[in-house]
Amino acid sequence: MSVQEYLEPAIKDYADQAKATYSAPIDTSKFTGRQFVASEDPLQTQAINLAQQGVGSYSPYLQAAQAAQKSGAGALADSATTIGGIGSNISQAGTTLGGVGTNIGQADTSLANAQSAFGGLGAFQTAGGNIAQGAASMTGPQAYQPFMSPYQTQVIDATLSEFDKQRLGGQQQIRDAAVASGNFGGGREGAMMGQYNADTLADRAALQASMLNQGFGQANQLAQQNFANQGDLFGMQSNLFNQQAQMGGAQQGLAQSQLGQGAARQSLAQSQLGQGSALANLAASQQGLAGAFGNQMNQQFGLSDFARTGMGQDVSALGSLGGLRQGQQQALLSADQQAAQTGAYEPYGRLSQYGNTLTGLAGGVAGSQYADPQSSNPLQTALSTALGIGGLYGKIFK
Repeated sequence: MSVQEYLEPAIKDYADQAKATYSAPIDTSKFTGRQFVASEDPLQTQAINLAQQGVGSYSPYLQAAQAAQKSGAGALADSATTIGGIGSNISQAGTTLGGVGTNIGQADTSLANAQSAFGGLGAFQTAGGNIAQGAASMTGPQAYQPFMSPYQTQVIDATLSEFDKQRLGGQQQIRDAAVASGNFGGGREGAMMGQYNADTLADRAALQASMLNQGFGQANQLAQQNFANQGDLFGMQSNLFNQQAQMGGAQQGLAQSQLGQGAARQSLAQSQLGQGSALANLAASQQGLAGAFGNQMNQQFGLSDFARTGMGQDVSALGSLGGLRQGQQQALLSADQQAAQTGAYEPYGRLSQYGNTLTGLAGGVAGSQYADPQSSNPLQTALSTALGIGGLYGKIFK
């Protein structure tokens, strides 16, 4: 294609400029490299260091909770041993009360011998013997039973039934709390449920023992009073018998001695029951100590959660703020990078526009218009990336 004469100088000039421009290499180091990447912000560094310090920070609290749990289990074991001692004391008291019946039986035999000695005093002898036999039937391990309240079993059953309902409600509360905190089925829920079951079972045993002990004490006191009344009546008959005849004095003295032995055994039984009551108080104290250790364990868990939550909030705040500042710095560096790149390619754009103009004047088809090699928004891109990275800090301790 021929070119008009007046365009030849311009075309030659364009060719010279194109040769010079495209022969010179582009220095890409002016708009590429690490110098255009924002460094880690000091707040981000502080957040990372704080997060590293927080790893395993729960360990001392966990160790303290485990120590409290171990001490609580030891206190519960001691309580169980003490409760076993209560049953042993009650059993010993029952055996001792059985000996009282034996002594009264011996006294009855002595009175029978006195009856034989008195001979003609049969009426008084018979009355004394009947009183002694009645008193004998009101002693022994079962002597308290006629004086037990017929409603005692109903009261105990109703009380224990209500206690069991409340216990089930407490278990449900522990499960609900575990579900709400996301720990359902975890070790922490198992530890809390085990501790709660141990505490409530011990409380139930103590409650039942206390009610049985109270009913037994009242019935035994009434039986003793009735026995004392029978003894007084027997004493009156004995005095009348002694006034009527001195022949059976020796036998009657022997009977009194045997009754004294029964009274001594009865006092021993009371002492043994008193020891059982003291052991019950000790068991209650040990159970209270176990409960205190359980509370201490829960407090240690709470402190651990509080420390981790607070540290997580600090790390999140520092990381997010540092991410914003890093994003701002990155936006500035990206803008500098884009300016340097635009400047490097600017001669090519000018030359391209010059060539398209000449082509149009010569009657040819102009090429495509020159486009900036980078047209994105550096501030928007950098800030979006910084916000995404900053959000990661908030999930470290969740």
